[in-house]
Amino acid sequence: MSTLNNLKLSRRSFLAVAGSAAAAGALAACAPKATPAPAQPAQPAQPAQPAQPAAPAEKGVTFSYWVGWPNHGDIFGGFMETEQFKSMLGANTIDFQDGIKADVLLSNIAAGTPPSAWSGSAYMAIMSRNVLLPIADLVATSDLIKPEDFIPSAWERCAYQGVQFGVPANECFMEFGLNYNTNLVGEAGLDPNTPPQTWDELFEWHKALTKFDASGNVQQIGIDPYDAVAGGFSLSIGFMMGASWGVVGFDDQARKFNLDVPAIAEGLEVLAEFVKHIGPDNLVGMRSVEGQGTWGGAYSAGVQAMIIEGYWHPGETAKDKPEVSQYNRATWLPVPEARRGQQVQCAGGHMCVLFKEAENTDAAFMVPEYLQTQAALDVLFNTNGWLPSRPGYLSTVDPAVYPGLDFYFRSTEEANEWHIPPKCEIDSFVSTKYQQLREAVFRGQMTGAQAATEWQKAAEEEWVNAGWA
Repeated sequence: MSTLNNLKLSRRSFLAVAGSAAAAGALAACAPKATPAPAQPAQPAQPAQPAQPAAPAEKGVTFSYWVGWPNHGDIFGGFMETEQFKSMLGANTIDFQDGIKADVLLSNIAAGTPPSAWSGSAYMAIMSRNVLLPIADLVATSDLIKPEDFIPSAWERCAYQGVQFGVPANECFMEFGLNYNTNLVGEAGLDPNTPPQTWDELFEWHKALTKFDASGNVQQIGIDPYDAVAGGFSLSIGFMMGASWGVVGFDDQARKFNLDVPAIAEGLEVLAEFVKHIGPDNLVGMRSVEGQGTWGGAYSAGVQAMIIEGYWHPGETAKDKPEVSQYNRATWLPVPEARRGQQVQCAGGHMCVLFKEAENTDAAFMVPEYLQTQAALDVLFNTNGWLPSRPGYLSTVDPAVYPGLDFYFRSTEEANEWHIPPKCEIDSFVSTKYQQLREAVFRGQMTGAQAATEWQKAAEEEWVNAGWA
């Protein structure tokens, strides 16, 4: 059953509203002069009244808002230019910082100096540490945040053990899609109108699209199967391999890991073949080139023909490299041959949270509130292609604005299997171990089965050591 609660999204275009102002001239009327009245005796001068003291100016407070995304200043600058932001901020001052890494955030939390508001990463780590401010009371009195206005699964994702700590914000919507460059696909003699549905079919495209020079150096790759959203294990982006192979990597109800299974072993072996065809060191070399090591950078540079990404990819690519964006198209996440026909999707995304030990959190609540306004959502979509978990706003979006975005809107109605992102307290550790073990497999240092066993063992040991058993 769809986690979107059978959400149907209309595809109405944005309406451009133009206003005009009319100037009116003032009319002066002439009246007959009145007969002068007799002069009155002069009145004694009245003593001057003491000046009334001016009303004290409203005194504001300062609060901080940090985000994990680098180069987020353009978006925040767009926020600050809107009249709604200025009105909601009032006399207060906001200390905004971007590009804050998770370890820096956690260090500040440990030191008792967290920001007032945060968005960007490490949600399970901070929700499970009892450092966040429960927001139910603030939500109850808010005119801008109503739980019923969100996709139900998105609202629930911001709660932990029955307590609401966050509000879906900044970037939320569909997580999985195979994006491909139709120009590069056509040049390779492939049909962009019949994209691959399975990993076997994708591997054939991968071989056709990967190019080497005479010395064996890679010039172009088909796909890095662990790039961007495909390589993680977290609450915000899900677990791509588990979604594709139909495996729940962590059952947060049973509180158990499910990683040492044949499907995960198979997935590790299958995806390793993609890297082996490129050459692990070739791939490292390509990523070391400036601009090609970032999330989606190689695709925007035109040296990577395909990428598994979320709905934000069409918009971000359009803003970053419109000459590449014009060829962008998206389709379903590939699945194993045994699961052909499964159209898998995941509703993920980010949230905004407040910290208990921070100063002026009441004032800082304007951040998650503002992020729900039309003004903020327009800035996010127009600047970066980001969308919210709010059906009311989604119904106003024209998917044709960014090439490839239409697939993600269709997928909300056409998906026949929904992946639920793992809500795991040690997801950062599990994700890091995943990165280490999958490299050991594609470098031939262990088999997929050995890596799956080691992954399960390491996760269970950390679970105990961290006190969650």
